[in-house]
Amino acid sequence: MSKKQWKKDALAMMIEGETSWRQIAINVSKPKSTVSDYLRKFKDDPEFIQEVITPENKPKILLYDLETSMILGYFWSLWKQNININAIVEDWYVICWSAKWLGTDKIINCSVHNEFDKFHVNRFRDNERYVIERLWQLIDEADVIIAYNGKSFDRKKMNAKFLEYGLSEPSPYKIIDPMLICKSKFAITSNKMDFISKYVSDIEEGKIGTNLQLWLDCMNDDVDALDDMQSYCDEDINVLERVYLAVRNWDSYAPNLALLYEDSRPRCNGCGSDDLSPIENKHYQTTLSKFPLVKCNSCGKILRSRTTTLTKEKRESLLMNT
Repeated sequence: MSKKQWKKDALAMMIEGETSWRQIAINVSKPKSTVSDYLRKFKDDPEFIQEVITPENKPKILLYDLETSMILGYFWSLWKQNININAIVEDWYVICWSAKWLGTDKIINCSVHNEFDKFHVNRFRDNERYVIERLWQLIDEADVIIAYNGKSFDRKKMNAKFLEYGLSEPSPYKIIDPMLICKSKFAITSNKMDFISKYVSDIEEGKIGTNLQLWLDCMNDDVDALDDMQSYCDEDINVLERVYLAVRNWDSYAPNLALLYEDSRPRCNGCGSDDLSPIENKHYQTTLSKFPLVKCNSCGKILRSRTTTLTKEKRESLLMNT
């Protein structure tokens, strides 16, 4: 049984409500403590159970975005500063995050001012552990995560918080960063997500406009500002999805999504579709071989077969450059 499958089976048995956690552990062949720790995350949050369940035989692909505070500190000047760590008054924290499973409509989100009264803390930022634990649960369920500038910013920031709150490393996942696709494949005037979104879509609305004051108000526990920040983050997910769907067929380094389907049908590496058509009279060529090409009719990605069309005799007749 795969790592993700036992979790899915355990959740299903808990939802049915007819099996004890001890028996669930026996059924999935896992230690009771492991199963109990996992199910306890969802016991008081039944809606969240639905957020981590996806249709059978489909990879769990999560789009997500973080919004963090600024670092509060003292400095001597505006120019060429090297700020000493002793000058930091308060380090950064995660204000909120938003996410959605690719192919669904529901936005999942969490902010430091969510359920503030439940945790009896003095400031909203003191509620950060709850925000990070919710995020960890989603990341741990995902097979693939998608984030704009995610490899250099979002992933490292969330990992720093996982470490801070004593959370283990999530189960393995692949990451797709649409910004890196855009940078490597196109010479677009700006690689900002808002600009790319308008470049690839007829939808005029891009990211919601923000300014420095919004961050300052959030750090001062202004509830209206925190609501606006969550709305801003939510809309970023819709923009991110539009950009990703527009550029995913250009990604030469995408994780092979076909591996995540439990069947043997040829599938597109980029989107998982099995709606493929051969490209006639054209091949992908290497120095010593050539391969048939197919096109995905769902996302437009071009793929090649792993089987060469050359005969053994033809391969043996080929020479190499010196």
